[in-house]
Amino acid sequence: MNAGDALVSAGFDVAAVRRALPHVEPYAVPVRVASPTFRFFWARGIVAVAMPWGIYVTDTVDERLRSGAEPERSGSLIVHELTHLEQYARLGAVRHLTQYLGDYLHSRLRGSSHWEAYRAIRLEREAREVAARFDAAALPR
Repeated sequence: MNAGDALVSAGFDVAAVRRALPHVEPYAVPVRVASPTFRFFWARGIVAVAMPWGIYVTDTVDERLRSGAEPERSGSLIVHELTHLEQYARLGAVRHLTQYLGDYLHSRLRGSSHWEAYRAIRLEREAREVAARFDAAALPR
């Protein structure tokens, strides 16, 4: 499966996503199930991770994407992860990683919990904001 097909099955407007994320071609981004070894390194509660070469998801998310269940949730997740790929393209891998980890560590050193620090990462906030533009209210009825 690729991100473009996942967006279509969720009822999202791929052209609108392309306009919002001009450095990413959704149909060129594979969506794969993450191996158990890769998932071992994910924080509890993480269901998807974007890498420069694709999006990795849990088995449960893969089943949801393939079945078309919960289209708003599935589509928003894909837009969120595509936003991270847009960030990689815009910032480059080194700046992306430096900003991501820097924000996280800064928050942790100031006493934030893991999830508070994660939610405070500027790149995560941006991805949530972009995904929110494509929420259920924006979908055609």
